[in-house]
Amino acid sequence: MKGSMVKEMASDWQSPNNLELPKEELRSRLLEAQGFSKKISTLNEISLKIDETTSRETILEVLRAEVRWLIEGECAFLTLLNRNKTHYSINTLSPVADSTDMNHKLFTVDVGMPGWAIENQTGIYVDIESAPAFSPTLEGKFIEVGIKSLLIVPLRTSTEVIGAIGFGSSKLGAYNQPDMWLAQLLSFHIAMSLRHTAMFDNAQKRLSQIELVNSIASRLTSTLDLDKMLAFAAETIQKNFNYFDVTIFMVDVETQDAVLTAHSGSYIDFLPHGYRQKAGQGIIGWVAMYGEKILANDVSQESRYLSYAYHNTNSELALPIKVGADVVGILNLEDTRLHAFDETDVIILSTLCDQLGSAIHNSTLYNEVKESNRKLLELDRLKSDFVGIVSHDFRTPLSSIMLAAKSLVKKDIVATNKHFKEYLNIIIDQATKLSQLAEDTLTITKMESGQLSYYFKLVNIETLVKEAVSMVKFSNRHQLQYNIELDASFVKGDQSKLRQVLLNLVSNSVKYSPRGGKIEISVVNRDADEILLSVKDQGIGIPENQLEKLFQKFSRVDSDEVSNIKGSGLGLWISHEIIKAHGGKIWVESEVGAGSTFMFTLKKGN
Repeated sequence: MKGSMVKEMASDWQSPNNLELPKEELRSRLLEAQGFSKKISTLNEISLKIDETTSRETILEVLRAEVRWLIEGECAFLTLLNRNKTHYSINTLSPVADSTDMNHKLFTVDVGMPGWAIENQTGIYVDIESAPAFSPTLEGKFIEVGIKSLLIVPLRTSTEVIGAIGFGSSKLGAYNQPDMWLAQLLSFHIAMSLRHTAMFDNAQKRLSQIELVNSIASRLTSTLDLDKMLAFAAETIQKNFNYFDVTIFMVDVETQDAVLTAHSGSYIDFLPHGYRQKAGQGIIGWVAMYGEKILANDVSQESRYLSYAYHNTNSELALPIKVGADVVGILNLEDTRLHAFDETDVIILSTLCDQLGSAIHNSTLYNEVKESNRKLLELDRLKSDFVGIVSHDFRTPLSSIMLAAKSLVKKDIVATNKHFKEYLNIIIDQATKLSQLAEDTLTITKMESGQLSYYFKLVNIETLVKEAVSMVKFSNRHQLQYNIELDASFVKGDQSKLRQVLLNLVSNSVKYSPRGGKIEISVVNRDADEILLSVKDQGIGIPENQLEKLFQKFSRVDSDEVSNIKGSGLGLWISHEIIKAHGGKIWVESEVGAGSTFMFTLKKGN
């Protein structure tokens, strides 16, 4: 295109008719051709500089610095169409153009000479007062700063018009056809460069948006604090997507109002945290009610938009945040630019809304579980208090019952009545068991609440064993023996608690040895600082698959052989906790039909 224009001009100037011109006129024509050739060189230099640019801003900087050397005049400006080609914005390229205060102003394509050039897809040079599309709000501004003539050509790529470039002069009739050709050559190069940088910028923008969505999604999974999570999302979207204002609303389940929960941007001083938008009212309320997006690239054309005196929003995008089919929130984005959003923005931000929905769901579940746990802990505390009170209150009447029964057993009248004595012994035996159960229950309550106190002192193991054995009711079929190594005679511990452990183990050995047999208590040195105490029986044994749960609360061996043996399943758990508090370990080794050995370790007393 550029070469054909130059050849056309050269052939025109070198035609036979031109050779017959007077010398002065011929000389003028030659100087004009030389000047045009020089401008072609200038055009090449400007084109090379534009080729080196990587963004729209740098293209504008090159034009501001260089274009005055190509097209004469005091004024230069560039206009660019928006995505929907309904408006164009002005970018001023010279001090005189800056003084019109029209930089970044928006005009519809039916306004002014730039719009005329865009719509007609043709260039024009004309005195400004006779322009075919004079606008007081545009050309009138140029007249105010002394511009009298204009040259405007559309910015055309190979497929479309994306804007226009214009020049203004304070002289009437300042522009001619060669100026038009130069401007057209320049405009084509600008248009292609703008298209390429726009494609690159758009690709970079989408890539950064996708990376940002991934980053936000990763951050959302790292916290269950809903307020912090939404505040982070709003701030990150607003700053990285460069939107004017970003808000996140949560839907009130009862009223269906949209409640402002997170906010980042310019309206934060006007819309306080907790601001409510009624369901169905405005863009946000409509999305909350119907669960569908609204993309309003010109809010003046959107009937659902609620205008505020302090707002200068021109575009708004509201997207539902869903958990399943339920709308739980709204992501609302506003911008001062017309047509600030496109369908790609919708796709990327919808993906982010899906991530927000999952995060909100997880946070809600966490809070529900947390609240349920709090209530359960409170119920457990009340239960423990109740059990503790009842267990404590049981002991006094049970003691009275046992004392009265034991006193009656000693009476002569009871000694002569076999059945009477037998019944009283049953009362004493069952009351003793009930008293032990109450004691165990009270111990558990104190353990769970951290109120069980330990009084550590030097304990004589032989005395401990004898005390425990004396409290166990043996049948005449059982044999008991114990062996205590001399160097393992003393430990440091709570004597009453350790006696309770040993009593539990010996009682179990008797209880689960229905055929009688030998019960052995052994105390040996485990190492220099520790002893090992074991209680071995020849009872029914414990299946291997039930050994792990044996020291759990309320756990008992599940087999036909023990189904008729009474027990609460508390003794071993209590024993485990007591030995643990003493810094020792307790465990069992067993074989079905051959008996069990319960063992625990204690620190030696020094």
